Amino acid sequence: MLKTSIRNIARQQLRTAPMLRAAPVFRANAGVRIARTLASYTIPEKQKAVIFETNGGELKYTDIPVPKPKPNELLINVKYSGVCHTDLHAWKGDWPLDTKLPLVGGHEGAGVVVGMGENVVGWKVGDLAGIKWLNGSCQACEYCDGGHESNCAQADLSGYTHDGSFQEYATADYIQAARIPEGTDLAQVAPILCAGITVYKALKTANLTQGQWVAISGAGGGLGTLAVQYAKAMGYLVVGIDGGADKAQVRQVFGC
Repeated sequence: MLKTSIRNIARQQLRTAPMLRAAPVFRANAGVRIARTLASYTIPEKQKAVIFETNGGELKYTDIPVPKPKPNELLINVKYSGVCHTDLHAWKGDWPLDTKLPLVGGHEGAGVVVGMGENVVGWKVGDLAGIKWLNGSCQACEYCDGGHESNCAQADLSGYTHDGSFQEYATADYIQAARIPEGTDLAQVAPILCAGITVYKALKTANLTQGQWVAISGAGGGLGTLAVQYAKAMGYLVVGIDGGADKAQVRQVFGC
């Protein structure tokens, strides 16, 4: 039900979302650099979003204020968002960690940077950026120092403790926002910001070298097919493990 509702709502959102049409310039506004374009693009005060006020409550497609980026945040005009099963858990309140309420869900967003806080470096308006599960962290604890920011006690989670990608404009810490190469199909990259990152991290931390074998359980599933492709691109030899005739056909397509 959640996925069907959000997909239907998303189609309407994408038809009405504003688009950048020319090269941007900057203007200062209370410490926040806001994008403008030669086509007189401006950031609105209100936007469309999918929001719920209580766990398990009504999903509303409604107008809410456009968020103002904090000093360390990007403001991203979301063009596409995937829907993850985690979004269902967040909506229902299944997990011990309380969600933000009211909440805009979503953690698989891909879009265009249209503004940023005063402390942001290395990004510019017009860059393509992704909103993933880890929205931000303290960058000072032992977990952050060791590259395990998701274990940070102050970790901020998109679509859970931080309003996520089921809105036209969303914010993300510039350190954690995913850089998306120019020319990338945002519709295809959005879901990779969750499933793709999950299997990519697993392969990177396996400490394998080219030519070594890796066994991928569930190779015919959503994450598994991504893992097989990544592993092959990294030069690994792949053994795909899964059950059922349909999954066997999928594995044959990917050659494992």
